[in-house]
Amino acid sequence: MVKIDVTDAVRSLGAGESRAFAAGSEEIALCRGDSGVFAVADLCTHAHARLTDGFVLGDLIECPLHQAQYRLDTGERVEGPECPALRTFPLIEQDGRWFVET
Repeated sequence: MVKIDVTDAVRSLGAGESRAFAAGSEEIALCRGDSGVFAVADLCTHAHARLTDGFVLGDLIECPLHQAQYRLDTGERVEGPECPALRTFPLIEQDGRWFVET
């Protein structure tokens, strides 16, 4: 596993915001939901749209194309077209720094 320092991005995220970044071949969305900050795959598993172009709604992220909604903590789809869950990534706080593990 590779640990990527995302401290600046985490600190700059406001409530209900998301930010995309690349980690090697992975496209990851950092999202600040109601329960904290989460890291999920940035591409919708239904139509491959960028989820960071959609909306963070509480602890869900919504695809901008067909309104598929996924839980930020588990990646489970809870609304919208039938499609697989999102991949989630561990987000770890260590000594005041934040890291995503890929």
